[in-house]
Amino acid sequence: MDRSIVCGVDGSPDSQRALGVAAQLVRRLGVKLIVANVVSYVADPVIPAYAYAPMARPPRFEPPMTESRTKAEMEASEGLLEQMVADAGVDGAKLQTMLGIPAERLAELADDEGADLIVVGSRGRGAFKAAFLGSVSNSLIGIARCPVLVVPPGAAENAAAA
Repeated sequence: MDRSIVCGVDGSPDSQRALGVAAQLVRRLGVKLIVANVVSYVADPVIPAYAYAPMARPPRFEPPMTESRTKAEMEASEGLLEQMVADAGVDGAKLQTMLGIPAERLAELADDEGADLIVVGSRGRGAFKAAFLGSVSNSLIGIARCPVLVVPPGAAENAAAA
């Protein structure tokens, strides 16, 4: 298998920074870049118990996925990937749209591709909020079989200046 880096993106400024860092790494290391977006699949919406705690945010309701909603979101995901890669000026990247739980699907993709590294953005939350709310990056660190680089805000600008 070719050496590669998987970069998970969702269109947020955090994921744009992660893609910038991943693109720099790919250019320096001469490896293949796989840019992935995962469409979250909610088959049966469940509101976690902590959502009812007095200090918690109101629960975010996600309607169940339907075939037409899934198709539309997958098409939107493909467009998002094409736009992000074009905006970042990345040539030759493999684009991957997947359906499922983001952290799990990114880890599976990295395994399938034999990736050397997974790059994702950080929301910049403190440790308490990240532990309470959970995040793709935190989950990915726990399940990925390769190193995970979580790009903090400002990292792409700092790397470009170096």
